[in-house]
Amino acid sequence: MIDLGKMGWILSICMTCNRNKGTISLSQEKFIREVLECYGMTNARPISTPALANECLVKLSSPKINTKAYQHALSSLMYPMLGTRLDLSYTIAALGHYTANPGPDHQHALECML
Repeated sequence: MIDLGKMGWILSICMTCNRNKGTISLSQEKFIREVLECYGMTNARPISTPALANECLVKLSSPKINTKAYQHALSSLMYPMLGTRLDLSYTIAALGHYTANPGPDHQHALECML
C-alpha cells in the first residue's frame, strides 16, 4: 500500500481535515457554483431555506413550461443533496412530484431553491 498524501478532492467534494480540532469538512461549493452558472443564477440572493414557506403547488394536467429544462435543473441539484446539502431533500422530493407536468409556480420554487 502506498501513501498518496493528503486527500483534497474526491468526486467533486472538497475535503478539509483539521487535525488540531479533530474535524473533517466536506464542501461542494465549486460544483454548486457551476450549476448556478449553468442556469444564470450566479447573482441570485441567497435565502435561509431552500423551500418557500406556505407554498402550495398544484398538479397540472399538461406542462406549461419546458419539461426537459425543469427536469434537468432539478436533477442537477440531486448530487449536492446526496453529498453535502441534505436540506435540499424535502424540496427536491416535493418538486419531483411535478416533473411530468411542471408549471410556472413549480419553476419559481425551483429557482428559489437554486
